[in-house]
Amino acid sequence: MQTTKPEAAEGGLTGLIANFIAGYDSAVAPQDVRNHAARAFANWFACAIGGSQDESVSKLLAVVGNGDTRQQASVLGRNRRLDMANAAFANAFASNALDFDDMHVPTLIHPTGPVVAAALAVAEYRHASGKALLDAILIGIEVELHIGECLFPGHYDMGWHITATAGVLGAAASACALLNLNRKQIEHALAIAATQAGGLRAMLPNECKNLNVGKAAHGGVFAALLAELGLTSAPAVFDEAFGYFSVFAPNEGYRETLRALGRRHLISGISLKPYPCGVVIHPVIDACINISHHRDFHCSAIRAIEIFVHPRTAVLAEKQDPASVITSRFSLHHAAALALTHGAADFETFEGADIADARLVRLRQLITVHRSPELTATQSRVVVDLGDLGKIDEFVTQATGGPEKPLSTEQLKQKFVQLCRMSMDAIAAERLFERCLSFSELSDVSALCSL
Repeated sequence: MQTTKPEAAEGGLTGLIANFIAGYDSAVAPQDVRNHAARAFANWFACAIGGSQDESVSKLLAVVGNGDTRQQASVLGRNRRLDMANAAFANAFASNALDFDDMHVPTLIHPTGPVVAAALAVAEYRHASGKALLDAILIGIEVELHIGECLFPGHYDMGWHITATAGVLGAAASACALLNLNRKQIEHALAIAATQAGGLRAMLPNECKNLNVGKAAHGGVFAALLAELGLTSAPAVFDEAFGYFSVFAPNEGYRETLRALGRRHLISGISLKPYPCGVVIHPVIDACINISHHRDFHCSAIRAIEIFVHPRTAVLAEKQDPASVITSRFSLHHAAALALTHGAADFETFEGADIADARLVRLRQLITVHRSPELTATQSRVVVDLGDLGKIDEFVTQATGGPEKPLSTEQLKQKFVQLCRMSMDAIAAERLFERCLSFSELSDVSALCSL
């Protein structure tokens, strides 16, 4: 469905994207899309609050914003305020710290991380309405994911952290919308954001992955604010030589992908995680939890475990002996062992597990991973050999939390409260959850941040 005003898309792809941002009309966005955005916002808010207590966030805040007296926007869960760009930096960083944030499986982008952090910081300082914030989030995520589709998988396979390289543009788009920039200003903001695009996949199994996401949010806000003040840049960054697509080598047909901007809603394809680990592992976890509940299952009887996954899942998560808590979140061996041992893999289970636990080590050593091209990224098959008790064979076609099998409102609420309990009591967390789901009705979103 068309969500832009009937304006001619002038100036090539750069003009097309700028027109989409400047002419966005959420009145024609389907209600289910708006509801999905509200759920994604609530999920991000909880991840940011929960992640705010992580030691890596303390390290960041020891450096960022020191000496700056511009207390423009809130650092969630920290009772601290920074300028807009650095507040976005800190909140995006925190939202990725626990590996519990959302994911768009087709592009492996964490969509809300850069976009919502940027949009909320600007909206809070400018006292924007909830509707304006929702529109900005929809705009930013659609720009981010359409650009991501233009790049994935080649860009990702080269080693770029696509959440950062596409996310900085989504963050800029959302900030531009809230600042009500005109088309020319938006084109400059996109170029200022594009020249900041960066982030290496080598950072994924360590704390610096959070930095990539935070820098994308910061870069987007920074770009929009500079463009608002008249800083000029490349006039057509998506069209010219040595511009964004010239450097980042898009897929064949990427122009058609971008021309679909405003006619489809990729935000509906976002997965909200039930487990705090890499989303490609989730089908394996689902299968293992199902096996653990089988009437013939006894964990001590396991003799061998065979796991069949899409080849990309194995590339990203085949880590038999994770060396740290962070790497354990990217290990399908650890996740499978955890799910089989505990019959669960929620936040408390992951956080409470000792990666050196003898039971987990034993099970990890029994796992053989098979790379199966016939499986999709949302599928897995797990076969557990119980010796004399036989074998249990479990096949998962859609992971819990994905668009085909979304979290229920109650499941999302439980996740929200669990994460927010680090900073408030359960009653306050439940109240905040309801406010987050209905944030689009607020006349001033700064009231939400004050909670």
